[in-house]
Amino acid sequence: MKKLLPPIAALVLCIGVLWGWTYGFTAYTVFSATLHQAGPVPREFPAIACINQDSVLFNLRDKDKYVLLNFVYLNCPNVCHKVNNRLEDIYDALENDLVPNDLELVTVSFDLRNDDVRKLKNYRKLFEGDLSGWTFALPHGSTEAEFGDFLKQAGIWAYRLPENGIINHSVYIFLISPDHRVVRVFDPAREDDAAILAGIRSCVKGTKAIAERHG
Repeated sequence: MKKLLPPIAALVLCIGVLWGWTYGFTAYTVFSATLHQAGPVPREFPAIACINQDSVLFNLRDKDKYVLLNFVYLNCPNVCHKVNNRLEDIYDALENDLVPNDLELVTVSFDLRNDDVRKLKNYRKLFEGDLSGWTFALPHGSTEAEFGDFLKQAGIWAYRLPENGIINHSVYIFLISPDHRVVRVFDPAREDDAAILAGIRSCVKGTKAIAERHG
């Protein structure tokens, strides 16, 4: 029995360390760990000043509606564009009575060094149809360090590789309520479009129904 005690103690210690590192076996990657550190949902979403594809300044807190927010790295070799192609399908599937009156899509660039308004505008032109409910934007007036702090507060992990400047990042999509709180976080790597649409409709239509009942 005594011979079993050291390996049992080592096993318990390992499990305890893993429990701490993974926040109770809930966060297994740097992406999910950063999201977990930002706090449980619902939570307040940090404010940030932005400039859109038409050079209009705005703050996410100016949006008196739901915002479906994601981030894009325009020089990304594939993942970002696949996510935005899926967002285009989601955007097209959303009802006209929701977008843009009750919900707006906002896609913010990660790359303060290389992206500008002209590049954003050209990228937006790659998407078809009426995009009046979908804004593409850059942080405005933020240093890279300040933007990095914002991303951590939001729950997004991003890291620029020093050898080539490529940005590795998480791809979470945030649904932010009119009172500036994160109410849902979608993971397009694990959730299909139908699940994301159902989550959006549940939140936005539920709030709209409550508002209509109260006049």
